[in-house]
Amino acid sequence: MPYLPCRGGFKLIGGNLIAQLSKRHEIDLISLLHEGDEDHLDWAKQFCVSVQGIPARGISLPLRVASFVSGYLAGRNLNRRAEIAAAMRPGLESRRWDVLHVEGGFAGGLLPADLRVASVLSIHDSEVLRAQEMLKCALSARDRLNYTVRKLYQPRYERAVYPRFGRCVMVAERDAAFNRTLVPKANFSVVPLGIDLSYYHPMPVQKEPATLVFHGHLGYPPNVQAAVEFARDVFPRIRSEMPSAIFHLVGASPTAEIQALAATSGIKLSPDLPDLRNALSSASVYVCAVRFGSGMKNKILEAMALGLPIVAYAGSAAGIDCIPGKDLEIADDPEEFAAKVLRLLRNPAEAESLADHGKLLVQEKYSWDARAHAYEEIYQQVIDESGSRQSSDRVRV
Repeated sequence: MPYLPCRGGFKLIGGNLIAQLSKRHEIDLISLLHEGDEDHLDWAKQFCVSVQGIPARGISLPLRVASFVSGYLAGRNLNRRAEIAAAMRPGLESRRWDVLHVEGGFAGGLLPADLRVASVLSIHDSEVLRAQEMLKCALSARDRLNYTVRKLYQPRYERAVYPRFGRCVMVAERDAAFNRTLVPKANFSVVPLGIDLSYYHPMPVQKEPATLVFHGHLGYPPNVQAAVEFARDVFPRIRSEMPSAIFHLVGASPTAEIQALAATSGIKLSPDLPDLRNALSSASVYVCAVRFGSGMKNKILEAMALGLPIVAYAGSAAGIDCIPGKDLEIADDPEEFAAKVLRLLRNPAEAESLADHGKLLVQEKYSWDARAHAYEEIYQQVIDESGSRQSSDRVRV
């Protein structure tokens, strides 16, 4: 269920697109509802002509197994498939929709193979690439099994589902290039993530001297590994030259490993804050030691929008059209990472210039209004390619 504000990727992208597209188009929303989603139906109703929610809970184990097998063999998910079809039938039969925008590869497998309407599948990042990257991280046995299964399951599933859509949209060229090889019969486009500039902007808070900050879901393995590696390999090099330095971890659901870091001298943990902006804005430098993952790191866009100078590994900035040394600093190893952080801490004017350029970058290239216009161009392309009817003024999505 898309709504704002939120942290989840699919909710975030869907919510921001709905808010922007509703200014120029009529939107009917059909969504699976997970726990707590019912509380946010009113948010969608202020932007959509109609909102239909379908509870996704209470799926029996036999149906889950059957859906898994059906998805693998035929790209046909069974979970609430009949309810989704019933909710879509009036719009499809009346042909009142010009474009069908579908969020996520799983949802793509719930829909009929013959949609008879111009269709766009927003899949964000490559599931197979993500599984490969996650398997490079320190994982529990359960998570390792999960990503191993995904790595084996997804290629066949995606080759069955993705070609059904006029366009498959991803957030980073690296992921799109990977999937063009994996699913050669599908048509991929790239629309990077956006940032809500009305929410993410520099906050009027006092700066904490020599404070480094990192944020994200602190139960997500790449974030956990990044925090631990920074605390183990980079932060001691900084503290050896600047003993007053603080490493501030901000985020939800910290693991026991993250909580243990807070017992280390100079490391501070702020878990589960309702609003992260003040905690982030009070830092001197944003540090991101994430090496693995797919898609784009929204945390980098958020830090830029908040006016923070950034030092990161190259993997953290993947998919972002930035210039190292101008918009942020990129390090290749712990020694270089520490050196670049120390240089920014000792040269406030240089740090301020880096922060200003990063902020200008997101303002010019990563607003959600720009993302919505990019999707509108794709909608028009698939309409033209499919020969679907076009409304003279109002388009229903």
